[in-house]
Amino acid sequence: MLKAMGMAKDAGFLKHKRITNHSVRKLLVQKLRNSNIPPTETMAITGNKNVQSITNYSNISVEQQQK
Repeated sequence: MLKAMGMAKDAGFLKHKRITNHSVRKLLVQKLRNSNIPPTETMAITGNKNVQSITNYSNISVEQQQK
């Protein structure tokens, strides 16, 4: 259990936040987008079938807005 909690913290999850499949997928899509990974590669990694489905997960970070 402690190892899983440490992994969640390292991945960027808050301690009080409930971890679900949805929250993990959203965090992954956001991190890939922030790393400038093309949407088609993100879709291949996450298993999403269309760009709109990952667009719903990927809020643009403040850092990207400033660029």
